[in-house]
Amino acid sequence: MYTKPTQTTSTFIQSRVTSLNYLKPSLCTQQQLRPSRLTARRICLHPLGGPHPLVNTCKALPLDNLPGEAVAAALVLSLPASVLLDEFLDTVVPRVNAITNEESNGVRFFVARPGTGTSIEASNGRIPESGTSPKTRTAVILIHQILGLQKRETELAQALADEEGVVAVAPDTFRGQSTLWPFRAIALGFKYALRDGASWGVESVHETVRWLKAQPDVDPDRIVVAGFCYGGGAAIRYAAAHPGEIAGVAVFYGRPLLEAAEVAKLGNTPVLGMYGTRDSQFPKAMLDKFKVGAPFTLFFLAASCRSHCCPAPAFACHYSALHSSAL
Repeated sequence: MYTKPTQTTSTFIQSRVTSLNYLKPSLCTQQQLRPSRLTARRICLHPLGGPHPLVNTCKALPLDNLPGEAVAAALVLSLPASVLLDEFLDTVVPRVNAITNEESNGVRFFVARPGTGTSIEASNGRIPESGTSPKTRTAVILIHQILGLQKRETELAQALADEEGVVAVAPDTFRGQSTLWPFRAIALGFKYALRDGASWGVESVHETVRWLKAQPDVDPDRIVVAGFCYGGGAAIRYAAAHPGEIAGVAVFYGRPLLEAAEVAKLGNTPVLGMYGTRDSQFPKAMLDKFKVGAPFTLFFLAASCRSHCCPAPAFACHYSALHSSAL
């Protein structure tokens, strides 16, 4: 039985079909298909190649003449199932649990301290034993990208702790969900950032800040929150939601605040931003609008990073900027 897809599913499938160039104009001579209706209805192909009431075309598309399109249709239809499968596997063997070493009120995170090594077992999130009281240090919170918490963030946290002498924490703001499958990442991004009223993981970050302030080796007045992509947007939104809680925020190609009222909530919080000069998601005009409303913002437009999530120089960009913000 045919079930009309929800608008969320319809929009999702529309974007995927459009990107695959599934329907060609030459296949229909009586009407131009409207992009807003490129949904699952378009790929309910009649098995006999005749007219089908659910296909909004001038003529049904025969499978035997369109093997490439049939494959594309099958791929599109399999995407929701692949997302559910990845979610199931993540539930059976939680990926986040394998790379974190601390938990506070339901929020898991990886904690790295100077001289504790690079493995989970070596770090263990604990303060190294010594005969004297621990030295208070700057703390840096690193918020992950849209894929959820990955080993990439834990390795960066440990490198920052070892080389700069800070306490570095990589929290999980997706509540135990993590993936390397792009289409599930899109679903996670919609849930936590793109839909109206999305949380942007603000409360998970706040719990991490509270935990850090209770640590004897952390200076509560020197806590910096930084993030990459989704995490950059989460970092700046945390600073606006909890003004005065942290010493600074670093945004690496994350969505900036654009509403003047939201920017004003930052108060005097120092903001460091890094974006690619050719990042189409966040053009210079958008960043200039943010800078006008945030007088205490220091921005770097990295010439070597020309697109969103620039690959090769990304780690160097992140590390050098975090070095400046943390110290």
